[in-house]
Amino acid sequence: MVSQQQRSETTRALLMETMRESLLNQGLEATTTASILAQTGLSKGALYHHFRSKSEIIEAIYRDESHGAIRRALESVASDHSPIERLKRGCENWLKELRQRDTRRIVLDLGPQALGLERVIEIESELSLRLFSQILDQAAASGDLVLSDTGLAVRLINALMTELAIAKPSSQHDPIGLVAPLIDGIFASLSGGAEAA
Repeated sequence: MVSQQQRSETTRALLMETMRESLLNQGLEATTTASILAQTGLSKGALYHHFRSKSEIIEAIYRDESHGAIRRALESVASDHSPIERLKRGCENWLKELRQRDTRRIVLDLGPQALGLERVIEIESELSLRLFSQILDQAAASGDLVLSDTGLAVRLINALMTELAIAKPSSQHDPIGLVAPLIDGIFASLSGGAEAA
C-alpha cells in the first residue's frame, strides 16, 4: 500500500520533471503552470500543496540540477587525492558537468533568467561555499595549505568557477585547463607562507 508521503513525493517529482522537460523543450515563456497541470492531469490544489508558484518549481529544479552537478563532480574524484587536488579536480569535473546540454541550459540560462542572478548566486553558494570551506579546512589541518584569509579564498574560487562556467572556450584556452593554475594563483596570493600542494 502506498503511503501519503510516497504519493506526495511522487506528485512533487512529477511536477518537477514535467516542468523541467517543458522548460527545456518549450522555453521559459511558453511553460506555464496551466500547461504543467494539463500535461500531468493534476489539480491546482495538488500543485499549490507543493509549490506556491512557477518560480518556486523552477527554483527546486535549479537547486537539484546545480547541486547534483557539484556533488557528481566531487564524488568522481578519488578520495586518496590531497584536499587541494580534490578541489582542483572537482572544479574541473564541475565544468565538464556543465558541458551536458540540459544541465548547462538549466544552470546557466533558464535558472538565472527565471530566478534572477542574485537568487542563483545564493543557491549556488549554499553548497559550493560550504564544500570549498570544508576542503580548505582539510588542507589546513593536514598542513598542505596556510592561507591568510580562508573565507576570501573560498569566495574567490566560487567566483572563479562562475566566470569559467560562462566563458566560451577559445582556440587558445579551454576553461577546464585554467582551473588548477588559477586556483594556485589564489592560494599563492593568500598564502601565509606555505605552498599549495
